[in-house]
Amino acid sequence: MAVYKCTICGEIYDDDEEPVRFEDLPDDWTCPLCRSPKSAFVRVDGESKPAEAPEQKPAAKEAEPVKTDGKPDLSIDEKLVRHDNDPMDEIHTLALTGKSPGEAMDTLMPLPSFDDILFLGGQLAHPPLDDGADVDISVTIGKKAKVPMRIESPIYISHMSFGALSGRAKIALAKGSAMAKTAMCSGEGGVLYDEMSNAYRYIFEYVPNKYSTRIITYEGCDAVEIKIGQGTKPGMGGHLPGEKVTDIISLMRGKPKGQDIKSPSRFPEINSPEDLKAMVDMLRKETGGKPIGVKISAGHIEEDLDYISQSGCDFITIDGRGGATGSSPKFLKDATTVPTLYALSRARRYMDENKMDQELVITGGLRTSKDFIKALAMGADAIAIASAGLMALGCQRYRICNTGKCPMGIATQDPELESRLDQEAGALRVANYLNASAEELRIFLRVSGHKSLGELSLDDLCTVNSEISQNTGIRHA
Repeated sequence: MAVYKCTICGEIYDDDEEPVRFEDLPDDWTCPLCRSPKSAFVRVDGESKPAEAPEQKPAAKEAEPVKTDGKPDLSIDEKLVRHDNDPMDEIHTLALTGKSPGEAMDTLMPLPSFDDILFLGGQLAHPPLDDGADVDISVTIGKKAKVPMRIESPIYISHMSFGALSGRAKIALAKGSAMAKTAMCSGEGGVLYDEMSNAYRYIFEYVPNKYSTRIITYEGCDAVEIKIGQGTKPGMGGHLPGEKVTDIISLMRGKPKGQDIKSPSRFPEINSPEDLKAMVDMLRKETGGKPIGVKISAGHIEEDLDYISQSGCDFITIDGRGGATGSSPKFLKDATTVPTLYALSRARRYMDENKMDQELVITGGLRTSKDFIKALAMGADAIAIASAGLMALGCQRYRICNTGKCPMGIATQDPELESRLDQEAGALRVANYLNASAEELRIFLRVSGHKSLGELSLDDLCTVNSEISQNTGIRHA
């Protein structure tokens, strides 16, 4: 019997396990997960063996390429097609379409892992605290700002736009983060005001398109972050596929419905450190002294930090390799950006050596408390999470965010798909995840004998990876 796979979401249809053979399904049958048509499925059983060649017959004359509108048909007989995910499939896509494929979520290529770093519990020389001892995991962003932003956990929800995510997803994330008394970020698509009103603390992302730059935004937010770059597509602006540009998003962004939205790759008004400082000063004035941050992709880290140091901003976010996206060019995501682990180490070292006192926020591929505690010990003041928050909400990682067909109702603008997401249940799931992670951080502090996050250091870590040890200052085990 045969096995078929949906090329959109990866759903498997196995004739041996289903009551009806795939070939006998009606033509209007759709994928039970992403609702793609039957034609989106390809046969995948026996992939390791080449397909049987068709019976050879004597050729009367040289075969001519099949013509379509005067052009040759570039497709390959489906009976002969094999799929290896990468790189053959990628090359076939380029050959067929002449266009670079986009891809959602994080790169699947190998990365240096926080799992190679181990946290050290206290014993005699460094006695632990008693179980249940009071420890402080709160964080203040913008300590020197006129209106600092305090959150009760160093873990908050990172920038993901309304457009990339459904309205229900955005509001559920805001409500969940509020239950955990931490922050929620707007993303680059402008402010969904129902989201902002449900957040405990709200960080507005200021982008070249200047979405939602209104008094109500500056009054309602708790901090503003200037987006210079993103880890999955450094040097490139955001991209929202036309399938997600609905009436409301068209109205919010001032762009035509159904057409792709591509944001500028840079602020045209920033051409020097003085220009960046002028923007920081302007936003500080507009917000009445709330914290102003700058977010960069991890690239020329030290040079960019030197540039930022002259701006007078309050906090800095660095987005490392390992982070995710709703939609990025696959070739760019797979080939760029300093891994988060090394980006954090380099940033902390440079900021300390140059007496930079901004809070350092790290983002890009951190998922659970075992990642968080190590990043905090390496010098991060806070951690922004995106994919992990979506998983808490219910994401099953189908990796089809860019199609708008998310079967969980999270990364979609399709009303029918969005209706599958229970907003209140999703909010509670997010809150449970954030609160449980916060409690695990408290336990990490107690077992290492620390009363607050500020007491953590590289002395609390060791590594089993020589390369990590040589490049981060973390002792080898």
